[in-house]
Amino acid sequence: MNKRTVSHAYGADDLGRPTVPAAVRRWKLWLLTVCGIYPTIVLLGLATNPVLEDLYLPVRLAVLVPAAAAAMVWQINPRLQRRFGAWLTR
Repeated sequence: MNKRTVSHAYGADDLGRPTVPAAVRRWKLWLLTVCGIYPTIVLLGLATNPVLEDLYLPVRLAVLVPAAAAAMVWQINPRLQRRFGAWLTR
């Protein structure tokens, strides 16, 4: 028979037993998100200001917020969580 094993990426230890991820402290996740979103918004604002400066604030934010959210979800948060993962669960 074929034995099906679960890789580490899916939450198993060396013996193939399922593992339970450690709980992430919410205040630490909040702090990490703030530390990631602030420079993202500032840099996006500076980069797009020459193009968007004549638009009303709600319109500028309608461009900046989706771009910042996409950067946070797919680039910045995964990297921050990988880097600070041990600290998040302490």
